[in-house]
Order: sequence, then structure tokens, then C-alpha cells
Amino acid sequence: MRILIVHNALMDSKSVSGVVKLLAQFAEVWIDAGHSVDFLVARAGFPRLRELCPRAGLVSSDSLFDATHYLDRTWAYFPAYAWRCLTAYWTRLPNAPDLVYASGQFIVEIHCSRVMTRRFGAPWVVKVHHMLSSQEKRIGLIDHLFLAAEKLSTRLINRDAQRVLCVSPPVAEDYQSEEALLHLAPSIVKVTPNGLDLAPLLATPPATRQHDCVMLCRMHEQKGIFDLPRFWSRVRERHPAARLLVIGEGPHRAACEEAMRAAGHTDSSRFTGAVDESTKNELLAAARVGLSLSYEEGWGLSVMEYLAFGLPVAAYRLPVFEAVFPDQFLMTPLGDAETLADAVADLLSDPGRIATQGARGREFVRRYDHRKVAMDELRLLESVVNKRKRTG
Repeated sequence: MRILIVHNALMDSKSVSGVVKLLAQFAEVWIDAGHSVDFLVARAGFPRLRELCPRAGLVSSDSLFDATHYLDRTWAYFPAYAWRCLTAYWTRLPNAPDLVYASGQFIVEIHCSRVMTRRFGAPWVVKVHHMLSSQEKRIGLIDHLFLAAEKLSTRLINRDAQRVLCVSPPVAEDYQSEEALLHLAPSIVKVTPNGLDLAPLLATPPATRQHDCVMLCRMHEQKGIFDLPRFWSRVRERHPAARLLVIGEGPHRAACEEAMRAAGHTDSSRFTGAVDESTKNELLAAARVGLSLSYEEGWGLSVMEYLAFGLPVAAYRLPVFEAVFPDQFLMTPLGDAETLADAVADLLSDPGRIATQGARGREFVRRYDHRKVAMDELRLLESVVNKRKRTG
């Protein structure tokens, strides 16, 4: 089977989201199973995809736009999105796909998947990782444009997609709620969980614990990065010598660093920007507690990595965390950075509790090994292709 993964949301060569890593890991498993995988993606994303999935084919949907040096100018992305939607009409593929896989519900993935489907006569499916309409902080002009586009893409998915896959029960509920608000007949939704390549994480040797807290995320306001100064100020009231490591790249990294400097945390915090996988693993192995301040998650791939490294996890309470990682995290109400900081400060005072909780999480996360979940999803994709063949 020839699978074409459409991931046009990738804008640069540095910031790699958990979704990109997941797609690459699944693609490697599918290739091992005897299938071929191509990514339709902007050329700016080629370097990281080659690193993450060297055996996949890469087809450029946009050789012009690269946001690597101006990640904070989100408004400038829209011309690139429009261009990628246009190039779907003439971009040549090395092989006609048997199945088109839209990697998200964003219009730049959905429109292009539909065009490819019509051009090559292949069925298409969509994997929904989270719904923007369920997020509380989507209030700006650009946010409203994204929300309007999501309504359009939901209509197109409902009308044309052969299958809707959602990463978790809360995401499935959010998607179905959006269909109901649009007065659409309900789609048949299949929950297909995310996974993680645990082998390199579990094989990373133990390291001296150099950082008390680590935060791994795409540097975007929805990840709660602007709560970080309040959180860290409260932790340092109890632990003045505590050190914080922030790993990741994104449009709001510079603003977050400035906020931390203004709060007096220059000497106690370090921002790495984008790092390769082996460096990231070494840094996580040298931390004590994993931190998430995210206001929305469809799954939480970074917290899975924390668990794999035996780090206790502190996070805001989100439905998906309660559904997917029951009783594994320290959690406080959304936006309550001070209470979460107090919980982390208590934890840092108790090394034995850190070790016990970390070991429990490390054992728990083994159930989400990416090979198993990737093969389960592959069987579902094969059923879609086989059904299309049977119906002519």
C-alpha cells in the first residue's frame, strides 16, 4: 500500500511538534511492514523529517516559504497556506497513492487531501489530534480565522472523508460536538491512540540531575508558556537554587524568554530552542520533574516522554490527561500556576517520592509503545483501502 501523508502545517526547519514526531514514527513502522510512505510537506520541513524518518519520500508542496527566521510572525503564514492549497492541483507525486492521510483537521491539510483524492482516485482519512473550538484562549483575530477555517474543514470531512480518526475520547467528543453545532449528520469516529518510540528513551543512560524542572513543548501561548514566570517565581520562594530547563522552538519563544528575564529568572532558567532527538533525551534524563502548563492537548506526547524517563509530571487538569493518564500526574485547575508550583515545591523536597512516582509512571507508559498502536492504525487504513477496492 502506498500512503501519502499530508502535513502542510509545518512551517520551518526547527520547531518539530509532537504530531510530526508521531507521524514519522508511525511511518517507520508502516515501512517496516512492507508499505511505502510519502510526506506532502513544505520544503522547509525536509531537514527534520529526513532526520526523523529517513526512509520516507518527501514531496514539496511549497519551496518558497520558510518561517525558520521569523517564527513569531504568525500572520505571515496565511499566504503560504493559500499557496500550498493551490499547489495540490499540480504537484507531481513519485507514485499514485492508495490512500491519502490528512494529518490534521486544518483546512490546509483537508483541502489538499481532497484534491489529491480526486486527482488519484484514492480514499482519504483524517487524524484529528485536537479541536481548536474546544480551546478557551482562542480569542484573537487570527484565532477567529482559524476557527472559521475549522468549521469549513469539519463540513468537508463530514461530507467526503472515508474515516475520521481521533487520538482520544475527549477529542472524539469535541469533534462530534462541532458536527452537532453545524447540524451535520454524525460521522463514525474511531479512537486511535498516539504512541511513542520508547526504545531510545528507555535506553538513554541515567544522568546527574542538573535541572529541577523541565518543560518540553512547542513555544506557543496555548502551551501556557506565559504562565511560566508566575510558576517559577513561586517555586523559587521555597527552592531559591532551583533550576529550570525549557526545550522547544516556536513563535512565542522570544517573548517568553523576555518575560522570564523581567521576572528575574535569567540565572535560574535555560532555553535551549530546538534540539535533536539524542540531545533532547540526554536533557530529559538529567531532570527531576516534567512540567506541562498547556491549556489544550489532544493527547500529550511530551508528558509521555517525561513518564518514559521516570519523571513525575506536574500539569494543569485537562480531560485528556484524566482519560489517558489516570492517576499519573500532579494536577491543578487550569491556569492555577501558583498551586501547581506549590505541589512541585513539595515534590522537590521529597526525593523518595520523586523516585517512587517516577518509577510508577515509567511502567505505566509502556502500554503506549508506538509499534503496537501504529500497527493497529495500519490495519484500519488497510480496511479503508480494501473497502474501496471491493466497491469498485
